[in-house]
Order: sequence, then structure tokens, then C-alpha cells
Amino acid sequence: MAQTILYYPTINIQDGTWLRNAILYWDEVSSIVPYENYPDFSPELLYLQELGVYKAVYPRELFFSEFAEDFCNSILKRISAYELRTTNNGTQNSRVRMHKNKIYAPALHELIHYRKLPPQLLDYFGDGKYIHDYNTDGWMEIDSKIVQIYMRTLAEYSIKCSGKDIVLGTDTSTHSREIYNNSRNRADLQAQCCKINIENCLPQPSMDVSFEDILEFKNRRKDELNAFRAKIRELETNIYHADSPELIRHYEAQFIEGWQQCSDDFYKVLKESRITFFLSSFVSLVAIPFVGQLLSPHIGQELTFAIQAGAPLLNIGIGYFDYRNKISPAKADGGFSYIIKANRDGIIHI
Repeated sequence: MAQTILYYPTINIQDGTWLRNAILYWDEVSSIVPYENYPDFSPELLYLQELGVYKAVYPRELFFSEFAEDFCNSILKRISAYELRTTNNGTQNSRVRMHKNKIYAPALHELIHYRKLPPQLLDYFGDGKYIHDYNTDGWMEIDSKIVQIYMRTLAEYSIKCSGKDIVLGTDTSTHSREIYNNSRNRADLQAQCCKINIENCLPQPSMDVSFEDILEFKNRRKDELNAFRAKIRELETNIYHADSPELIRHYEAQFIEGWQQCSDDFYKVLKESRITFFLSSFVSLVAIPFVGQLLSPHIGQELTFAIQAGAPLLNIGIGYFDYRNKISPAKADGGFSYIIKANRDGIIHI
């Protein structure tokens, strides 16, 4: 099954290193788009769409799925909780600032298109005076906090109801926490996750590498690329199935032992293909359903911290995250949220 990364929170994805990384390491790149034949895609996404690399995710698919009722109920519950908090905190009843200007390819946190709302919620938002000013293009001004609640819930349920192997992708920890936020229920052992931080190891194509060159490399050297991807996926899967802290440490040591050769081989084929790159870092969240209370003493701490060649390589921490009802059980044995952090130092030239 093709592996898809869903970019959050905007429709268009900036022509930068994040997009190049996503093209290289995932089979498909997606974002949430209000309707088919959307006219305001960036030239980069239009090009990738023509090649079948970019695939839009349409809210309509969720609205007519078995998750539609649960989605609407979650929206109402979360907005009610937000309103209650603001009332209890003595917040004035005036709305958070409204965004006045329509912008090209609107950011999802600034304006919202009416087709991103099911009819029942459109009426609810209108009655609650959360939305204002329809225009000819269908974009509406919306309370900025309400749209944040709505869009993170829409992204969450779009991932949950998808039949694809799809993960959340962002370039900041803030956006990741908007969906997979820290759990307040510390008694729920099934909310425990491993947070895997691999430092300065992920070759990220530099800005002078074209999309065409990346896609040509993927086609010609797919065996080497898949071997590199599989090494990281193996670590995630092993940690998911681990039933003791000792076993997690064993898998960490196993990963470190084989990583140097695997990464050296991959760096070599990149250089042979004249793909300039620098080494970036990434964070992956992985469920740990079989360890239970054995890891409770480590919550909020580093469970492992590996050093290779004098520099930090792998840091595995434990924390509570609200994820269990947000991912398909069939897709739970690997990373489900990725933060890719670009490092500008150490660019490798041919």
C-alpha cells in the first residue's frame, strides 16, 4: 500500500525543503482541499498532481462516511468545552479577531471554505455567529480559535477514516500537538507513546535539487531508498511490539548497530545520482500498547539516549498523547505523526 503524508495546516505546501523531503520519503503527499477542481493550487502542487505524487483529501469523503456523525459530535463537544473555558476565565464575549483579507490559496487557519463544512455544522456556525461574509468564491471569515478547533478535528478524522496508509506531517511541533496533544488522563496507560527523535541523519534534498531529479532518483534507485525507509520503519514496528523497557533498549542498540552501514550506503547512491543534500532531523510518535505500567516511571523522561561518532543520534522518550481514537488500528504499528526539522548546517556537496 502506498504511504501518504498529509500536510497540516494549509492547503498549499511551500516550495521548500519540507516538500522535497516528503516527495523523497513518501509515495504520496496530500493536504485538505475544499472541493474537486480547486483553482488556487500553487504551480508546484499542480505539477505534482499531474504526476500523481500529490493527492488532495476532500472533506466530502468524511462527510459521507461512517465517521460523519462522530465527527460532528466531536466538533460540538470541543467548541462547547472551549466556550466553557473562556467563560470560566472571564474572557469577554467578543470574538477572537476576524481575518479580513482574502489571500491567494488561503491558509486554513485564516479563512474557511463553506464546502469544508457539513450542512449541519454550517448552520451551527452561522447561528453562533462564528462565521461571517460569504463571498463569491465561497470563503468565509471565521473566528480564528474556532477554525483552529475545526481544522484540527477535520484533519484528525480525515486520517482516521482514510483507507490509505496515511500519517500526519508538519514542520512544527505546535501543529503536531494541535492534533496529537498531550493527554490529561495519566491513568490511561494506552495513551502512552514513544517519541523517537533521530538527529542529523535524514538526507534532505537541498533547494537546488528539482522535483524532477528527486522523482527520477526514486524511480532509478528505489531498492536503496526502500531499504533506507525500511530501517526506520523496522525501529518503529519493533518499539510498538516491545513489552518491556529492556526490549526497547535492545531494539535501539540493534538500530544503532545497523544504521551506520545503511545510511552510508544511502548517502553513496545520493551522491552517485548527484543529489545534493544536508542532514536533517525528524521526530516520530509511535504507540506502545504492550508495555503498560512498566514505562510509567519514565513518563516525560528520556528512556534511551544513543551517541554515535561523538554526536547524538537517537533519543527515545516516553509521554502521554491523545492518539488512540484518532488512528486506524490497522495502521497503528508504525509512526503516525512526523515532524521534519530542517538543519541548515552540514550541507553535503557533490
